Amino acid sequence: MPFQAFHCLDEDEEIKFFDIINTKAKGIGTSLSRFLKRESDNLSWIATQLIIDPNSPLYNKGTLIGKRTKEKHITLQNVYNFLLLLIKNTKIAELPKEKILNITLTYFNCIKELLPVTHIVCLNAFAIAGNIIIPSNYNFVSNQLNIKEVNIRMSSIKIFDWSSEGALKYLKGASGSKLLAEDIIASVKK
Repeated sequence: MPFQAFHCLDEDEEIKFFDIINTKAKGIGTSLSRFLKRESDNLSWIATQLIIDPNSPLYNKGTLIGKRTKEKHITLQNVYNFLLLLIKNTKIAELPKEKILNITLTYFNCIKELLPVTHIVCLNAFAIAGNIIIPSNYNFVSNQLNIKEVNIRMSSIKIFDWSSEGALKYLKGASGSKLLAEDIIASVKK
């Protein structure tokens, strides 16, 4: 870990350096912070796995340190956020991290097979919808997600144009995700 030490500073110099370091220093990004916490924070670990696992629909689409590129436009913090949306206030959140990872992989791979979703707004919307769809299709006795039922429900929403150039291109932020999630939920309940 790089560091810098200063010797023989007078009190005014110490105050000046202390002030500069504590007011102007640039902190690390939230994605890098999540990556560093992955061994002590279950959601950070799951988010990291979703980016580095070749079986994940986010493999080679996400960045661990938060620096976006055209190919890697999803950050670790984005993944962490949609995981929060996916499991908050559900019994799924109480499961071991490996099980939550498996459920998440199964759910988003199901979506990937049906729809080419890579928009962050769309990922968040599917996470919000998944917060309802997954618990109602998960057997806590056998610890299995009824993937057949999830596939049937998801197939009813193919009618949307999910591309970033389609009708959804104007949906932005949390409000756009919530609006889209409402449409998804309404479609799968039919």
